Amino acid sequence: MRFFTGMGRKPLARAALGGMMILISGAACGQAGAPATETGTAANRLPVVALPASFRNQPADAITSKARDAALGEAPLARLITLTLHHSPARAQALARVNAVRPGFMRTGEAEKRALEAELARLDELLAEETAHAWFDGRAADARLSIARVIDALATHGLQLVNQRLAAGLATQAELERIHEAAIKSRTLAARAAQERSAAVARLAALTGEQVASFAAGADAAPTPYGIRAGTPAALQERADVRAARIRAALALEHRDASAVELAAAHRESVQKALEETENAYAAAVNARAQRSGTLDLAATASRQSAAVLTQLEAGRIGRLQHIEVQLSEQDAHLRVIEAEALHAKALATLERALGR
Repeated sequence: MRFFTGMGRKPLARAALGGMMILISGAACGQAGAPATETGTAANRLPVVALPASFRNQPADAITSKARDAALGEAPLARLITLTLHHSPARAQALARVNAVRPGFMRTGEAEKRALEAELARLDELLAEETAHAWFDGRAADARLSIARVIDALATHGLQLVNQRLAAGLATQAELERIHEAAIKSRTLAARAAQERSAAVARLAALTGEQVASFAAGADAAPTPYGIRAGTPAALQERADVRAARIRAALALEHRDASAVELAAAHRESVQKALEETENAYAAAVNARAQRSGTLDLAATASRQSAAVLTQLEAGRIGRLQHIEVQLSEQDAHLRVIEAEALHAKALATLERALGR
């Protein structure tokens, strides 16, 4: 009797086991057939972070176009950024973490890999920004060195003229002091610019593994003009760091992980941080553009004044010393332009990083 009872139970056991296998197989197929994205039931349960319709600091004339990169149109800088991405030990470690992940059951491995890939993309943006800043600092230092040489030559000539006039009783001590001040300024400027250039070269060497010989934009082209890029706050949801936080929070919710609340808060914080960073980047870019425009106007005025004084000099109405003093003022205006150009370029690179790709 027991034999027949056992025989009767075996088909039931086999049927139950078969049903379990079908359920497991169906669940696995459903997971495999799901799109490789963090959006889904778990992601939909994440708290919605309210974002404004537009950036309050974005200028009305911002350029609406496809995403650009931190190279800002300059081929030598683009090459250095590529070198940085290949050379960076931090990036190599992040890439190794991505490659080490293997898809697992319930898409845990896939989600983790997407999160790590997003973090890698964010690291790329940060490295590109840092390389761009070092490049623009080096280029500004090169330009200051050129200005220092011009000021030094003008001051040297001016001192000769003042000493001659002093010997003839035609110059004053005040004129001598002004020219001495210009000579001291040229030496100080040259020393500072040389130090800043060395710092930029060292930083780029650490980033790229290569020594930069020149900061010129190219032998046959000037830097490409680059405008402020338009963006929308909603697009920040796809910024790499925000995406990584969302993937991790959705994964924790899906598995009812104890850290789900903490990760959901981290996701909220990442969105709010992205918005704040981008607003600040827009404000900095707008201010830098205004400063650049103002210094360019002042430099143009100084150049016109220098040209007008040169005309008077050639007509014999004034002496050479007066023209030198006007030229020194013109070089001061050019120095302000150099500072403003570097600030503007760096602000645009930071904005690119803030907006994401």
